[in-house]
Amino acid sequence: MKCQNCSWSWDIEKDDTHPFLCHKCGYDDELGNFDMNSLQKWEEENNYPFDEYIEEGYHIRTFYGNTDDMELVWHRDKEDRIVESVGDTDWMIQLDNDLPIPLTERTYIPKEIYHRVIKGNGDLTVKVKKIYD
Repeated sequence: MKCQNCSWSWDIEKDDTHPFLCHKCGYDDELGNFDMNSLQKWEEENNYPFDEYIEEGYHIRTFYGNTDDMELVWHRDKEDRIVESVGDTDWMIQLDNDLPIPLTERTYIPKEIYHRVIKGNGDLTVKVKKIYD
């Protein structure tokens, strides 16, 4: 999907309630107008500690070194996923009931399993491949 207003592009996800809403400028291609109320609601619901864009089916996420450790919370996701670091890092990932492991290799995270990222030095960029049933 490509925004007709600002040219931002994204992949439509199957659980997206506003698939035509640009999360950068608030323009809704389906409405043919801006929908700032929906954008504000989306931002409030999706206040994540990383920046993200989608490229070739991967969610590319960057966590910055100045991220507060308290923002890296235990959580679970609705789909299986594979997480892989882009470049060298000392950041780690921890799955429920497991010890933390370095994000230096691909890590499979089953859906509904609690996990968290543990901050290291500098920034972290990861590729996330969501696996839908």
